[in-house]
Amino acid sequence: MKRLLFTAIGIILLLNAYPQDWMQQQTNTNADLSSVFFINPDLGWAVGSEGTILKTTDGGEIWTLKSSGVTNDLNSVCFTDPLTGFAVSFRELLKTTDGGENWVIQDTVINAGLSSVFFIGPDTGFVAGTGRILKTTDNGKTWIKQAGFGCSGVDSFWATDAQTLYMGGSDFLTMKSMDGGVNWDVLIPNISYGSMESIFFTDHNTGYFAGGGWAQGFTNTYFAKTVDGGATRTNPLGNIGKWLTSVFFADSNHGYIAALDGSILKTTDAGNHWINLNSGVSSALTSIYFTDTTTGYVAGRSGIILKTTNGGLNASGPDVMNKSIKIYPNPVTDFLMVELSYLPQGKSNIQIYNISGQLILQQDMLNRKSDFDLRKLHRGIYFLKIIQAQGPEVVKFEKM
Repeated sequence: MKRLLFTAIGIILLLNAYPQDWMQQQTNTNADLSSVFFINPDLGWAVGSEGTILKTTDGGEIWTLKSSGVTNDLNSVCFTDPLTGFAVSFRELLKTTDGGENWVIQDTVINAGLSSVFFIGPDTGFVAGTGRILKTTDNGKTWIKQAGFGCSGVDSFWATDAQTLYMGGSDFLTMKSMDGGVNWDVLIPNISYGSMESIFFTDHNTGYFAGGGWAQGFTNTYFAKTVDGGATRTNPLGNIGKWLTSVFFADSNHGYIAALDGSILKTTDAGNHWINLNSGVSSALTSIYFTDTTTGYVAGRSGIILKTTNGGLNASGPDVMNKSIKIYPNPVTDFLMVELSYLPQGKSNIQIYNISGQLILQQDMLNRKSDFDLRKLHRGIYFLKIIQAQGPEVVKFEKM
């Protein structure tokens, strides 16, 4: 009886451990958060509806509300050092010089429909909005409108240097400038109803575009990867029926995507394969930021901020996106076939755990296909973990 009790407790602890890979932070607000930014592992800010600004000085353990002095929804936040930062609403550009304790309105911008603020160094930054791109080269003391930009709506912005700019807008329109915003070329034309919500480049040539849209009552995913500065693009994710809101890479290989349905996706091989992580929430997630490959934050509606310190470790079993491993049959009665989508370079290690987290079986895999004799396993739920060069993957299966 005592053994059964401990087993039950172990099962409960294991099940509860999955969503705990993303810990919900106490924010003391119900504001819809739209942007989160960290200048170092401890110091970060989040902004959102009705002028909400949150600040943490201890890596998200405590978030405190700061007065922005405005009531319009804030859309984006960016800091150039621990003291100097900027936030934008559709009507105001705000600046702080004391770490976000106090904010002042930059009176050079009026009714600009601002949606994004982005700095590429301590002095050079851009603000993007309806029909305009503003540029500063003196840390926000003055802003100059860049001629030649006339896009009616901007949802995302990125700069790889002072001259090379990218912007994404409504109906997936995506443009690129090679002269600091004076002239713009269309990379992706208006293709359907939706929005290019997020752009992220890991170097001058390699970048990612993410968004979502509606078509005939269904949510469509837009995702693209480029390795030549946007000239050509591929879609390694496919249409997974999710509206993607934010893409962020901690380094050239480790990337994360947030989605409106509360999903968080992860890649460990530069976007070629993605897995779906357990966020533990179903509310819309709108902004993601990592301070290193394992510590990250996701902000969303109703004051939600999630934190992970293990890279969002666990996959959600059958919801693996573009997984490089396939298992069948599932449920299984005797032999389980494990198949890789690639030819392994060296051996991969397969591990099988029971629901209480005990390692039951492990075996090296040298070829693309291998079978496992599971006839001695008891009926129940198990987890198969493969350790490979691209990183670990976890899938769930049932033994009948």
